[in-house]
Amino acid sequence: MFKNYLFIAFIFNMPYIAAQTDDGNNKKMIVQYSLQDFIGCMETCNEIIRANPKSGKAYEYRGLSKLVMGDTPGAATDMELAKQNGSKRRAKGLRYVLNDNAKMKYISKYFYKNEKLIPDLGYRPKYTRKDSLRGALRPERTCFDVKFYNLNIKIDPKKKAISGSNEITFRVVETTQKIQIDLFDNYKIDSILWNNKELPYTREFNAVFVSFPDVLSTGSLQTIRVTYSGKPRKAPKPPWDGGFVWKKDKQRNWWCGVACEYLGASSWWPNKDHPTDESDSTLLTFTAPEGYDVISNGKLRSKENSAKDWQTTTWFVANPINNYNITFYLGKFTKFTDTITNESGKYASDYYVLPSHLEEAKKCFAQTKEVLEYYDKAFGDYPFMSDKFALIESPYEGMEHQGAIAYGNEFNKGKKNQMYFNKKYDYIIVHETAHEWWGNSVTASDMADIWIQEGFATYAELMFIEEKYGYTEYLKELSRKMTQIFNLWSLVQNYNVNENAFASNDCYNKGAAILHNLRCAMDNDSLFFALIKNFAVRYKKKIVTSTDFISMVNEYTGKNYNAFFNKFLYDKSLPILKYSYKHEGKNLYIKFWWEGVDKNFEMPVCIMAGEKSFRLTPTTQPKTMVLKNASTFRFFNNWIGPEDAQHNSFTYYWTELTEW
Repeated sequence: MFKNYLFIAFIFNMPYIAAQTDDGNNKKMIVQYSLQDFIGCMETCNEIIRANPKSGKAYEYRGLSKLVMGDTPGAATDMELAKQNGSKRRAKGLRYVLNDNAKMKYISKYFYKNEKLIPDLGYRPKYTRKDSLRGALRPERTCFDVKFYNLNIKIDPKKKAISGSNEITFRVVETTQKIQIDLFDNYKIDSILWNNKELPYTREFNAVFVSFPDVLSTGSLQTIRVTYSGKPRKAPKPPWDGGFVWKKDKQRNWWCGVACEYLGASSWWPNKDHPTDESDSTLLTFTAPEGYDVISNGKLRSKENSAKDWQTTTWFVANPINNYNITFYLGKFTKFTDTITNESGKYASDYYVLPSHLEEAKKCFAQTKEVLEYYDKAFGDYPFMSDKFALIESPYEGMEHQGAIAYGNEFNKGKKNQMYFNKKYDYIIVHETAHEWWGNSVTASDMADIWIQEGFATYAELMFIEEKYGYTEYLKELSRKMTQIFNLWSLVQNYNVNENAFASNDCYNKGAAILHNLRCAMDNDSLFFALIKNFAVRYKKKIVTSTDFISMVNEYTGKNYNAFFNKFLYDKSLPILKYSYKHEGKNLYIKFWWEGVDKNFEMPVCIMAGEKSFRLTPTTQPKTMVLKNASTFRFFNNWIGPEDAQHNSFTYYWTELTEW
């Protein structure tokens, strides 16, 4: 990977960082760096800095050497000193990697546009009662369990409005006379009926508190019918900043949809908007302008003209489903289909696309079958075989809507294309399909645990890449994801407030890195992959927490990994590998240990000296190794090509050099 240059690319399309040879006084330092002698480069930089504390170039190359040796905090300090002493180019190029303020500006722009982030709160917004009404399991929510939704709405694209009703059937868990449902306050509620009686209600922010004339007894089955109307929020940047998409295709036909994860399903229909309560089954009825298709979750039940110029389509979902996964796609589609066979039988794989894209869709979507077949094998048979699997061409990039995945990646062409290194597989298909297992079947109980959905789905991508292209390609993809991690917050943070855990995307990339680190720590691939599969099977169509996964890891391995997860889930900083070295004759001695972790923390690392790599297993107690006939060494980490790393040793961590 290294010749006369070091190139590091970032997800944010930042300029490349290039270390280039020059003819100045710093030639020795630059040549050492270019030859990957980062230890030697740091020593030379120290000499230059002692002689000239204002040498921006020396700080710059020492910072770059620290970075590729894994010392990101130390690199940040040196790159700031480089900037202060006249070397601005590389400091600017590294700002998203090394500068927390730059990271916060990026996150504020793309994830917290309309919210003020408070430094004293760890750069999160100040949470209010509105947040707890949405995110917490309060008594008015825990007292009932939703069994069935019967959603019936009319979609009017010309007016950009919807109207209709939802019948909510629930079982009473604890005696109550009041329940909380949720519907954004921009909608008018026309009535809430129970046993043909109109119920009184109060609204507080987006929460609706419904009062009953009698106490509802435990175990009883109840149904309320909420009739409402209004104009949905238009999605600023779907699916990340969600809402409705009112768009037209190139033939000027309406092409509409909705994506609302994190924003919430209550942004367009009344429900109990908390991830812990999924309806057991759902009936979805959509009335739309005549001549248009409406595709949704589950299986199609009927499609018929309902009134002049209007058509009604009904779908039935036989399985539990997350509220945010309930969706629709309105447009003029053409359909083709395939059949997937697994150990449990067969299920349909349907594809709905705009007619003008049929041929290129057939070519692009051909890969879906092998993706599904691999996931069937890796995570257990497709959880929703009694419904269907489908990809629907959508007017936004993608979303894991259960059995009706949104696909808007332009069939691997154009500006939206985000390919893997192999240039063959479509990341929307590979990632969103993985969500059928991770998110749609195994579901996080709170937004704070969303890494279980996104981290596992991202790691599923890597597993698929490894299956198709081998371990080295897997490591290359993983390494790229590691460079995109922010580490501004702990991965699991604030419960009960509908946390924006997507901010920074660490739930994807760091979540996947954690699973990889666990695999390396276990150093038993067959056991690791069996663990992942059995987690998917044990919690199929169930709600889980991070604690559930940690407990299963400890149970399955017979080893206590609490220290590992305490560091990677609940601490924003990474474990630090402290190391020191000394030369004795032709040999090099290295001392190393973990710091900033619980005493039982263990995780391997890999170093290279000459042409040979070594897998080390540091603990919190110092260990020493000798490298014979060696003058320098380097660590494998996300800035160093992983191709030569020993198996299960290329891990994600920071380093810090100390005196011997």
